[in-house]
Amino acid sequence: MMRQIKRDDGIKLANGRSAILSAVELPGGKFEVMLLTKDAAADEIRSAQCETEKVALLIFNEMRDQYHVPELTGRYKKLAADLKDALAYGLEHAGTDDGGTCNFDAPTLHLPRWNQKMVEAAAKEAGTGCFQWKAFSKSVYVFSVPGVGQGYTRTYAAEAMSDFLKDRGYDAGMYYQMD
Repeated sequence: MMRQIKRDDGIKLANGRSAILSAVELPGGKFEVMLLTKDAAADEIRSAQCETEKVALLIFNEMRDQYHVPELTGRYKKLAADLKDALAYGLEHAGTDDGGTCNFDAPTLHLPRWNQKMVEAAAKEAGTGCFQWKAFSKSVYVFSVPGVGQGYTRTYAAEAMSDFLKDRGYDAGMYYQMD
């Protein structure tokens, strides 16, 4: 018989589906962590087996952090919508000349006292990635520009996104990095 270690029925996936995350001890002393959709299909999203309860709990927390998208409200919901619009605008203004230096250029936002996990969730919902960069005297969030080239087109798209976000009232800037 299986022994339930931990369970979370409130997982919300990026595609809007609900899921269940469960960690159990299997007969024979092994442990399994499984993420399943909560609908009638009960699709398995990910599972892992391990030898100890401690590792099972670590995997459980890692899966929740990776897959669960918190419900966005207030300024975080607005940020997600603005980032989505900025990404579309940036991709429209990327151009077709992808010459120049390969780069990781990206727009930044200075969002003091904002919750990092919620900013990351807003970015994920908008279809972009995000990381926090601490440089000089302040910390900023850097947002990726997926779906664009690696040279001038990336720079143009990132700069257009930054300009768009400035126009929406954000303290926006740029992160420039050559590959």
